[in-house]
Amino acid sequence: MSRADTFSKKLPNTDMVDFRTPDYLWDFIKTRWNPQYDAACTPGLNNLAKPLRLEDDWPNGVIYSNPPFDTSSIIKWALKGFEHSRKAEGNIHVMLIPNKLNVVTLQKGCSHTFDKLIFLGGRVDFPSPYAVKGGASRNGSVLVIQSVKDALFSASEYILLSELKERFK
Repeated sequence: MSRADTFSKKLPNTDMVDFRTPDYLWDFIKTRWNPQYDAACTPGLNNLAKPLRLEDDWPNGVIYSNPPFDTSSIIKWALKGFEHSRKAEGNIHVMLIPNKLNVVTLQKGCSHTFDKLIFLGGRVDFPSPYAVKGGASRNGSVLVIQSVKDALFSASEYILLSELKERFK
């Protein structure tokens, strides 16, 4: 199977690609925001917290998502997360996306919804039943924070994945 075929391999009975958030990155996210919900998962298979879907009515709280990395999916998840973050005080959406912030469609479609960006130095090696030697990531990754609190202090952060791996091993 070619590397391109591996990237597009779909899970049975779902339209989601099964590339999972690594434990060290999830531990960092839990330590910093403590999400109660995992919104871009396959319930019972790879959810890291109580599962939600894009089409669900999102309850108040902190929601994490690692959506499919295609631009149209990222835009849908970002718009939903922004709506959630503005619905009630304390609502936060933490979203892991590829660092393709220079894509015009992404900039026009949802960049206005990003309150804080955390650039992850290095490439995330996503565990997956479809993983290939050398990792599944083609791009670096960014944590997008959508939160009224962060909108007041909009900024960027840079965190090295190697430091997170060491700290949360």
